[in-house]
Amino acid sequence: MRSFFMLFVGLAFTLDNSTLAQAAEPELPPLAKMRDANKNNRIERNEAAGPLVGNFDTMDCDKSGNLDGKEILGFFQGVDCPNKDPSKKQLGPARAANELLFNLYLPRTTSMFTKVVKPWSQAIEKATHGTIKIKFSASSLAPINRQLRIVATGVTDTGMGIHHFTRRKTVTARVSELPFSARSSRAASIAAWRTVQKFGKASEYKDVQLVGLVSPPPTLIFNSKKAIKSIKGFRSLKILAAGSLVQPAKLMGAAVVGVPLPFAYEQFSRGVVNGTFSNYGGIKEFRLSKFVKYATPIPGGVGNTSIFLVINKKKFDGFVEAQREAIMKVSGEKFGDYSAGWDANEKVSVKDAKKAGIQVTPLPLKAMSELKKRWSSIEPKWIKDAAKLGIDGKAAVAFYRNELAKIEGRK
Repeated sequence: MRSFFMLFVGLAFTLDNSTLAQAAEPELPPLAKMRDANKNNRIERNEAAGPLVGNFDTMDCDKSGNLDGKEILGFFQGVDCPNKDPSKKQLGPARAANELLFNLYLPRTTSMFTKVVKPWSQAIEKATHGTIKIKFSASSLAPINRQLRIVATGVTDTGMGIHHFTRRKTVTARVSELPFSARSSRAASIAAWRTVQKFGKASEYKDVQLVGLVSPPPTLIFNSKKAIKSIKGFRSLKILAAGSLVQPAKLMGAAVVGVPLPFAYEQFSRGVVNGTFSNYGGIKEFRLSKFVKYATPIPGGVGNTSIFLVINKKKFDGFVEAQREAIMKVSGEKFGDYSAGWDANEKVSVKDAKKAGIQVTPLPLKAMSELKKRWSSIEPKWIKDAAKLGIDGKAAVAFYRNELAKIEGRK
């Protein structure tokens, strides 16, 4: 996130509000169209892949046994099926009284799950002496842009999501998305938590209890063409980028393909892209060493993905005080400890990348200086967005960077 690293967020990038206003038979989104083997502008059940598999029946509004463009677009924009009675809306799968249903949209093989989410769930059960257990959903109950919403409304009790794709204005934690910031997942996660505690606004997490913030290990620039030794080198890249990484890609002069990392293998194999943003773990998890042969490290990272973990507010407040205290004792800033596991996994992935023959070439000082100039507009934009919520953005950035320095031992 990976920064990136979501299996079905890709479809969401193909959407815009005008699409739903099209005729009754809109075209399938580009990524869905790739699965349309018989070219009938429908996705049959046997053609479904990724998020379409687990959510097929929910998306099939007319129960025709196939999905049209309108049904797919509607689902990924959070639009319920027509004529659906809200009073009969099922609030997620059944769970026992002592279970918290965690909506899981990530593959269980990703570092985010194995190194962060799973250890946290185990810590919750241990800290509450088994009185609270985390139950993971078999498949995602909603697309990436509705993760905060389904927790707030009680469809699921707890879950995680990416701030960039959340419709609600969540700004403070996204300070960790700024380039040249953190050297590790642990440092970024802890510093972001402290920043939100000091500067965050209640409106950012209304109806939910924020229990953790996580940022993946720093992002690099990978490509299959050549070692990048100047800013001009980026112009030859058709780079896969999504979310908060789109702007850095555009500013450095690369052509952007707005698809997330989990779809990178297909995009590289088709020749659609020749570059991507990722950490080393993402290259390993999504088997991209087959394509990428060159890496350009950026001190502090290109930028990052800001991930939240939340619990439904009513559910959280319904626990006795001892349970709430136990949950927060293993949450909050404690997520830095879980993120350290992600950092450890990243070190292993670095060695694997070298074994795979990926050549690491740092940018010369002149090129790095030029890159900093090109990306200099990103931080002021964040400060401006923060001001809209009444947050002193300059003070928040300074605080965040100061906390990073302390955590990383640079101060």
